Amino acid sequence: MRALWRLAAIAVAGAALYFAGIVNSIILEHTDRGGVGVVVIAIGAAIVLIIFALTGTGRGDAATVTSRPWFVRGAWAFVCLMSLVGLSWLAGMPRQHSFDWTPYHNDAIALNECAARLVLQGQDPYTDLDLFGCYGRLAIGADRTTPLRRGLFANDVIYPTDEELDTAWELRSRGIGSNEEFVWRPSYPAVSFLLLLPVIALGWDPNYLYVTCLLVAMALVIARAPRSLRPFFLTGLLGAASLIAFTVGGSSDLLYALPLAIAWLYRDRRWAAVPLGLAIATKQIAWFFVPFWLIAVATERGWRAAAGDLGIALAVFAITNLPFFVHDAQAWTLGILTPLVEPMFPRGSGLIFLFTNGAFPLLPSIVYAVAEVAAGIVCLVVAWRSRRTSPELGAVLAIVPLYFAWRSLFSYFFLLPLFAFAAVARMPLGELAADRAKRLGALTIFAAPSRSA
Repeated sequence: MRALWRLAAIAVAGAALYFAGIVNSIILEHTDRGGVGVVVIAIGAAIVLIIFALTGTGRGDAATVTSRPWFVRGAWAFVCLMSLVGLSWLAGMPRQHSFDWTPYHNDAIALNECAARLVLQGQDPYTDLDLFGCYGRLAIGADRTTPLRRGLFANDVIYPTDEELDTAWELRSRGIGSNEEFVWRPSYPAVSFLLLLPVIALGWDPNYLYVTCLLVAMALVIARAPRSLRPFFLTGLLGAASLIAFTVGGSSDLLYALPLAIAWLYRDRRWAAVPLGLAIATKQIAWFFVPFWLIAVATERGWRAAAGDLGIALAVFAITNLPFFVHDAQAWTLGILTPLVEPMFPRGSGLIFLFTNGAFPLLPSIVYAVAEVAAGIVCLVVAWRSRRTSPELGAVLAIVPLYFAWRSLFSYFFLLPLFAFAAVARMPLGELAADRAKRLGALTIFAAPSRSA
């Protein structure tokens, strides 16, 4: 029955991330509202809960028993309730635009679409993208940009207000002064917009592509899971409401999450290096997973196999980005290194949230960088030392350093349940006897426990 506890823990973590994301959005919209501590604690608790769920090998967990069936029933009743929340978000997607007039919720979506259009026109988005022309065509403004700490914002310590953003945008869009304040070129590797080419060419809303990627990833996780546990995996994936809610709300992160989930699910196959290469060629956050993936592969198949797989992944990255590197190496490099080389404002839902919203005075950025690096080293040491006893821990440890970063956006965390479910699906859990599950109080949205339990 420990298998059901693992799944329930991940789903509850996803529910915590869902509510944290809602509160986070409210605070960003209304900075005078309280709740910053709730967001930071909820995300931290979700990470800890997922670490707990991924500890151990999981061997034979489906056959274990529990002396507290009422607790199992209560946990899964909550997961079932949250799964209905997830389903409601999915069912409501066709009507999202009735209260959200644009699918371009951030510059990751907007700039990638404009970049894809430029590629279709035979241009290089790393050199030719016109931020103001792009946003004018999409009918969005400064609130969908990433501002930088220079130009009119050089003296700002905390993220500019909407009024400051609009003032700078109005000046620069009219050609008054040069644009120093807003990130204008694609800040991700090329696959982030190359995958959009057929969608943009057909005139479709890219958000439907992102939701499709999530559904495919969920289906692959369920397919890899033991047959008798698949209803619980499905209920848990839906119950981890952060997955569907913030994908439907608009997130291009699924473009890297799908290949990354595939690479983790099938890392025992050599071809898994190809989706890993696509993931790292899509978004930099996938880079954090690479050392943990290599440790897991080396543990299972040896370091020679891990080195070969890394070579394949890097080749995929190089091939997909080579045309843009050849055209203008400096522009491409500045683009993908934007998070490192540009003076960005502190922003996020991790520990930095406590410092940007007045709970504590903001520290120099180097402090957060040191904390992030230290956390990364600790996580790598833990992953290495537990590589045989807890081989799936890397699926969550990869993201832990970002919790301490200068920029720890909520988008870094809301997909953690997906990677965690993928990790559990690989475990040798065994099969769950249906009658035992019912006696012990387990339930899904597809089946209820027996009344005699």
